[in-house]
Amino acid sequence: MQKVKIRLPATLTDFGAAYQNLGLAVALYTHVDISPRTDEQLIVETAGEGAGQYAIGLRHPVVLAMMRVFQELEFAPPGITIRVQNDIPLASGLGAEAAFMVAGVIAANNLMGNRFSRAEVIELSARVTGQPDNAITAILGGLTATMQLDETLIYRSLPLQAFKLIIAVPAVKNYGVPALADRIAAADTLHTLKRLPLMIEALREGNVKLLAQVLLTGLLRTDIMGRIPGYTHVAEVARLAGALAVTTSGGGPAMIFLAEKGHDRIAEVIETAFKNLDTPVKMVIVPLDTQGVVISMMQTTKA
Repeated sequence: MQKVKIRLPATLTDFGAAYQNLGLAVALYTHVDISPRTDEQLIVETAGEGAGQYAIGLRHPVVLAMMRVFQELEFAPPGITIRVQNDIPLASGLGAEAAFMVAGVIAANNLMGNRFSRAEVIELSARVTGQPDNAITAILGGLTATMQLDETLIYRSLPLQAFKLIIAVPAVKNYGVPALADRIAAADTLHTLKRLPLMIEALREGNVKLLAQVLLTGLLRTDIMGRIPGYTHVAEVARLAGALAVTTSGGGPAMIFLAEKGHDRIAEVIETAFKNLDTPVKMVIVPLDTQGVVISMMQTTKA
């Protein structure tokens, strides 16, 4: 029997001038191992970030996505064992939930003999997650651009020079993800959009200074800032420690800090600042991921 092992990276979206069009993969991962069983049991085991926060069984996102594939194929193995080791904080704006579902789509397709092509898996993942930018970036890695044109999903990998990021995920009680307003001032929209080409060029060059210059804007950023206690204070102490810029990812509350050097020191200062605000925070320093999904198949004994 074949066992499928899948690794998917965390993804940054809606950062800076990007909104539902760019994705950036970072080297923070969720690992999902899936094995078919000869009995009819569904066994789901979770560890790491968010373990126990999802219902174990049919309601877990990995399982829900697998079921969508099985429905498409009108066939499913009698039983499955799923093991999830997750290092991506849940509900943080880093794409953990999308990664779970993408893993489910890829695993089900592999277990069923790769009935769907790579392009079909990407389109199915985008549809199942409802987050094309997260799904495509998790699969392709690096920097991606995505748009939906009527029924056609258009996406490309863009050139990227890797560098390191400092990510802070504060524990914010009753955090609600803001939604884009129905009406946005034309001046705000144009101010944001004119930064986008330079932001893409900075990412292509790995030019952290240029990226910092054009990053400090975004259509959702003000709303997100207001939902994170101490955002302005933490951003200022990080700047004094050497950070060049800060933004958010997705709907937050993950805060992304740019720096050319002194990453460890800056991370310590950020952690201390949140501690002084009585706000628990998870800190990581990670490079960008340029691989995307990693899949391995191995023979296993009968379950």
